[in-house]
Amino acid sequence: MRVSRIAQFTGLGLAGIVLLTACPGPPPPPPPPPATPTPTPRPTPPTPTPPPYVPSKKLDVGKIFNGMQYKVTLETEHGTTATHDRNELGSYAAELTVKVKVPKPHHDLDEIKKLNAALPEVLPGLPDLLDSSKVSPGFDNLYRLKVAALQSSLMRLDNLLTRHNFFDCETILELQHAQTKRRALFIQADMDVDTDGSDPDRVPEVDGASPTFQPFTSYRWGRKTTNASSFVAPRETKIKSYESELANGSPSAQRRENLKQAIGELRTEISDLKKYSFLIGAEDPFIVLPGSLFGKSKGAFAPSVGDYCIVAYQKNLYPAVVGDVGPSNLIGEASLRICKEVSARSNSENRPISDLKVTYIVFPGTAEKYDTPDLAHWRDRCDKLLGEMGGFSGNLFTWEDRTKPKATPAPATPAPATPAPGTPSAGSPKPATPAASPQPSSPAPAASSTPTPATTPKPAS
Repeated sequence: MRVSRIAQFTGLGLAGIVLLTACPGPPPPPPPPPATPTPTPRPTPPTPTPPPYVPSKKLDVGKIFNGMQYKVTLETEHGTTATHDRNELGSYAAELTVKVKVPKPHHDLDEIKKLNAALPEVLPGLPDLLDSSKVSPGFDNLYRLKVAALQSSLMRLDNLLTRHNFFDCETILELQHAQTKRRALFIQADMDVDTDGSDPDRVPEVDGASPTFQPFTSYRWGRKTTNASSFVAPRETKIKSYESELANGSPSAQRRENLKQAIGELRTEISDLKKYSFLIGAEDPFIVLPGSLFGKSKGAFAPSVGDYCIVAYQKNLYPAVVGDVGPSNLIGEASLRICKEVSARSNSENRPISDLKVTYIVFPGTAEKYDTPDLAHWRDRCDKLLGEMGGFSGNLFTWEDRTKPKATPAPATPAPATPAPGTPSAGSPKPATPAASPQPSSPAPAASSTPTPATTPKPAS
């Protein structure tokens, strides 16, 4: 039934259908190889947030402008947020410990010879003087003041004493000769330059370009002329400027107080400049000692302004006086006149000796009346005082007073005129004068009404 219907539908006979069903068709294509299953991808874990940058500790060694060596350890730790940490002072800070070695004084000849091997030679009595010497309490007090200065400047590192100025003194000793009883203060230190001082009576113009220059010294005496000081006018200008600022009424109360104080100080300075003369750093040989050494309460070895002293360097001995009082915690300073003799390169910016190789011998109680420097007298006094301390064999320098006016040379005596040829020399008999031939008489000339001008001598230049 089904076959006949197929044949009817397709139009084939039974034979055709049998034929179709009897011949097999082409083989089916092979099945595809089974697909390799794709591995299920694992999810990538999220990138972890890196921890804050915290390097290991690092130690650096450096040196700041004043010669102080410093060691720095950088430490970091985890903070919170930049906004929070910026407003917390302790999140960005330094902890500082200042370490300073305070030297000890000594009176050891071998140690002193390391600084100036010629000293026992130029001062032959020094070994015996050192054997009986005592360390001055001024040395301990000097270094106490240096430490106090460091303590007061810890909040401003740029104000700390320099290494040079902290270690500026080797020793301070009290010497006394066994027979003459002459006393001396022995100071071993460096040498800085002092350019201070002015005296229009002797030197009208003084170089005041140094930023630390002052036209005053502690050694002063009464003016002898009315020559104007060149340092008065600038101070008067400052006073006018400060008074004008006060008159405007704008400054704060503190500023007004400062201006009034400055005006008072300037007026005092002007008065002193008109009333006194002072030593001149560039012309006069003097030294500067710290204020901590002065005062009657410091004992019989305490110096005074005007005391005679010797500055010893190598084999040279320079006579001088104590001319000024300096900062209480600094020592080792001489006038530019002395510094120039020690080293020609000395000026307000260059010290002659940085090492502690300069000896200052001060004779306390020898000051005389302050007056215009008499350098020859100063030398004579130092010569005698050295003799009372055992003598000397070095070169005691002789200063030239360069402030005295140069003597005007006497005019040269004119040489006698050389007689002209044929002119008889002095002492030769004069030749006979022949009788004049008679001449016709002529009227005398009339007198001139214009007088002959007198010769005026040229004024001395």
